[in-house]
Amino acid sequence: MEEKRISDKANPPHETGAPPDVRGPRGRGLRRRVGLMALIVMAALVLGVGVAALAVTGRPVVMPEWARAQIEAQVNAQVESVEIEMGEVVLVVEEGWQPRVHLRDVRLRDAEGRHVLNLSDVESTFALRPLLAGEFRPNQFWLSGMQLLLRRDVDGRLRLSLGEMPGAVRQAADFAGLAAQIDAVLDLALLSEFESLSADGLTLRYEDARAGRAWIFDGGRIEIARPGGRTGDELSLRGDFALLGGRDYAATVEVSYRGQLGTPEAAFAVSFEDLDTSDIAEQSAALLWLDVLRAPISGSLRASTDDEGNLGPLSATLRIGEGVLQPTETTRPIPFQSAQTYFTYDPNSRIMQLDQMSIDSAWGQARADGQVMVGAPARADPIGQGAWPDEFVAQIRLSEITANPDDVFAAPVNLSNASADLRLRLDPFQLSLGEMTVQDGARRLVMSGDLRAPPEGWSFSLDGRLNHLSPERLLELWPERAIPRTRDWVRDNLLTANFRNVQIGLHGEAEADPDLYLGFEFDGATTRFSKTMPPLRDARGHASLLRNEFSVRAEAGHVTAPQGGEVEIAGTEFRIPDVRVRNGPGIVDLNTKSSIIAALSLLDIEPLGLLRKAGRPVTIADGRAEATGRLVFPRKPDVPVEEMSYDISAQLRDVRSESLVPGHALVAPELALRADAAGLQVSGAGRIGEVPIEGRFVTPLRRDAETGSRVEGRVELSQAFVDQFRVGLPPGAVEGRAQGNLTMELQRDAPAQFTLESDLAGLGLRIPEIGWSMGEAATGQLQVSGQLGEPVEISAIALDAPGLNATGRLDLEPDGAFRAAIFERVRAGSWLDAPVTLIGRGPGQAPEIRIDGGTVDLRQTEIGSGTGAGARGRGGPIRATLDRLTISDAIALTGFSGDFSTAGGMDGSFTGQVNGGAEVTGRVIPRSGRSAFRIQSQDAGGVLKSAGLLKNAHGGDLDLTLVPVAEAGNFDGTLRIGDIRLREAPAMAELLNAISVVGLLEQLSGNGILFSDVDARFRLAPDQVTLLQSSAVGASLGISMDGYYYFDSGEMRFQGVLSPLYMLNAVGQVLTRRGEGLIGFNFRLLGLPDAPQVRVNPFSLLTPGMFREIFRRPVPEVTQ
Repeated sequence: MEEKRISDKANPPHETGAPPDVRGPRGRGLRRRVGLMALIVMAALVLGVGVAALAVTGRPVVMPEWARAQIEAQVNAQVESVEIEMGEVVLVVEEGWQPRVHLRDVRLRDAEGRHVLNLSDVESTFALRPLLAGEFRPNQFWLSGMQLLLRRDVDGRLRLSLGEMPGAVRQAADFAGLAAQIDAVLDLALLSEFESLSADGLTLRYEDARAGRAWIFDGGRIEIARPGGRTGDELSLRGDFALLGGRDYAATVEVSYRGQLGTPEAAFAVSFEDLDTSDIAEQSAALLWLDVLRAPISGSLRASTDDEGNLGPLSATLRIGEGVLQPTETTRPIPFQSAQTYFTYDPNSRIMQLDQMSIDSAWGQARADGQVMVGAPARADPIGQGAWPDEFVAQIRLSEITANPDDVFAAPVNLSNASADLRLRLDPFQLSLGEMTVQDGARRLVMSGDLRAPPEGWSFSLDGRLNHLSPERLLELWPERAIPRTRDWVRDNLLTANFRNVQIGLHGEAEADPDLYLGFEFDGATTRFSKTMPPLRDARGHASLLRNEFSVRAEAGHVTAPQGGEVEIAGTEFRIPDVRVRNGPGIVDLNTKSSIIAALSLLDIEPLGLLRKAGRPVTIADGRAEATGRLVFPRKPDVPVEEMSYDISAQLRDVRSESLVPGHALVAPELALRADAAGLQVSGAGRIGEVPIEGRFVTPLRRDAETGSRVEGRVELSQAFVDQFRVGLPPGAVEGRAQGNLTMELQRDAPAQFTLESDLAGLGLRIPEIGWSMGEAATGQLQVSGQLGEPVEISAIALDAPGLNATGRLDLEPDGAFRAAIFERVRAGSWLDAPVTLIGRGPGQAPEIRIDGGTVDLRQTEIGSGTGAGARGRGGPIRATLDRLTISDAIALTGFSGDFSTAGGMDGSFTGQVNGGAEVTGRVIPRSGRSAFRIQSQDAGGVLKSAGLLKNAHGGDLDLTLVPVAEAGNFDGTLRIGDIRLREAPAMAELLNAISVVGLLEQLSGNGILFSDVDARFRLAPDQVTLLQSSAVGASLGISMDGYYYFDSGEMRFQGVLSPLYMLNAVGQVLTRRGEGLIGFNFRLLGLPDAPQVRVNPFSLLTPGMFREIFRRPVPEVTQ
């Protein structure tokens, strides 16, 4: 048998229009064709009655040819449009005188002679009573080998034809019309005794113009019965056919009908086994949805009509075997194992009541019930008064749900029950989920979605909202193939959580990987954002997966750091920009609040290890930290820090550090922290102890960094700085405040190196021990370098200030106390240029000053003035060993050594050599805010010679006092010399020669002139000596002299009186000056000592001493 595709040409033009004319109560054409069979049988009976009477009852009698021809002629004479050919006529009188006629090889031709029908066997019996009355009423028929043609046109009208006859035996718009026509046939007098009809060997060709298909059913059997004959009102029909369509199994169809004659009320049913779903899909509006399936189907359809011919509900039981869902030939099939449904369809309301439906497919299993609205009409419904639908709208309840569409889940998702609103459109295929509510325990999932089948492949979308969910359930609902790496991250790192307001979107196009959207809020979460970091606990926030970007944002939660307590992470977000990229970047946008130790402790966890790489402990500082920033790293195991990038900023408040500046506490109300690939930086203002400081701390974060940590900033220089860092300056040495630039180099495993530079603006400095000070308005340059440790080491100090320049270093005791300040060179104005060492003598004590070498110029200083610390009794000792101590332009002490006390002023003893020559001893004492000197020597001649005053004086004892007066470098001096001898003195020789004292000249050139007593009073200034009064007396000579000696030029301008034979002449000195006798010569001594110019007034010899003043100028005077 076969199944053929046909076009609308299967219906001739006259059959696709209005039905043929059936005028009259039953229709002439219809009666003509139905009565044909009766005439054939009756003709045979009339001719065979006589023969039957002679025959033995029950024996078949084959009618002779002439009889067959006569019967055939009489039958054809009584029918129109048809020619009948009979092959053989056989008569049998059965027991009880029941006649039976058997016609073989019956052929029918139409008016044009075309063959339209073959019947291999036709049998009929007749009711005996009418037969005895001369009426032929067949009551039973047996047919075999009949061919039927059933057509349904595009409007749904049915046409039934015998064989290939162009005209329909029956035609009706619906089954009610067919039933009415059956009633009309059975109402014929000829069939008034009709009881049954049996047919076998039937072939039915069913052509469906609307579906464009044809089916051929073979081996058909039909039984029509009218129990009770003409008195019976019930008519029943039963039949079965087999359909072979290229399958390896046979599909069978059984039909049944039961109705009441005279009324359209009837019930009919169709049962079938192993048909294809496409075979029955378009036979009813209620079955059209089967067209998207490719599977064997078995079941039954039951329907009825009421007494007005209206079609009633259609009840269906369908069992669908293993097959696929495949709306089009190009759509990838979705296999399923089985499906079963029970429903009732009301064509009037177009509502399908779904009593039960179960499905078992590769995409899931479920049971459902509900109702379906068979949608707006599009084409005529063949079943009755309904309409051909373009959509199905369903409201169903589902239970025992197991879903895994396209194997997107790791394991099927099981749901307890659900309710859904669905819409199915078939052309093109579209299954829309308006709303589906799934109750999964206490969880309530609301979903909507869409499933389409375009030519390129399946397209689906599914969106859902869930009130709450557990992580385990989330993973069950998250398809494994939808962003698998992100799913794995959630599986491995999301340890516990309560999910709320979950939103899910799953969208797929053709064969591409599905696109998943996921959004949810969470609380009570414990999760890891890095395998090496502590987990995030008690987290609350929201997460989303959109356009392949996954993000989790925490609105609350904390991380317990290894040290320092909890780190609050509200506002922190973790993102994966593209979850499709293997080992792609993960981004953490930080927003934290914690203690500084806790924040640094997290930054020190590998792979960052920021503090460890910088060689610093996480306890480097404490306080509160609010951090923001970004951390980017590849999502793979064991990420080296070189493949990470980070940029973290933090506000640090109430900061305190005991180790950032070793040995000192750093406190700051607020600091700024920045950490990135370049390093870690902390900046801001604070205090080290009581010392204000502002700057930044920078440390590289790479292990191979060539530089260590660094502190740069500005620090206040004041007495507080001196006290904080134990600089060792005495109290009162510092006043005011200045700013200094501080730099510290913090090397790993080494003391911190620092440098300090300042212009000293605003800072006043005083070193009273050396008579130096600098006002706060002045500026200078200070450079200090050293290392911080226990104790602090100051390896270099360079001070360049008005009146003072010094370079040196500072030594401290192990406990940090001041030990010594060692200056290789100190230049104080123009009076001091020497190495100076300050040695500490304990808390509150002025340091000891040691000067080892160098020069001091008393002309330029008021050292030892007795002011300052020394004057107040707090001065420290001074031990000086000088190369040169300059007293005036021509007089200096070399090899100077002395020990002094500055308590109350400069006081001490010293030794030295005058201009590198004669040795002297001396003492210095405070006087009127300065220092007075007493110098003694046992070689007065040597002292005078070394001083450049008298080169040829010898012997004698010297006692010189210098008392400071007026400006610095000015002294009033007194000089006493005893027993000094003068030899070969040019000036003296010139003087004696001028007065022609031959004996004295000879004495001068010999053993010399002895002066037993020399006394002088003078004013010593830096550039000259003003001799106020002097005298030198001996046995042979007396001299008085005053005047000036200029150091720069060596010029002399003296005047005086020379008295020879002073032992005798001295009797007049009571009336003259000391050193003058009654008789003397006035003289003037000018020029240079080596080439003196002597002028003597000879008349002064004749003038008594008391009147001698008239021959000389006034004695020099000086201001006091």
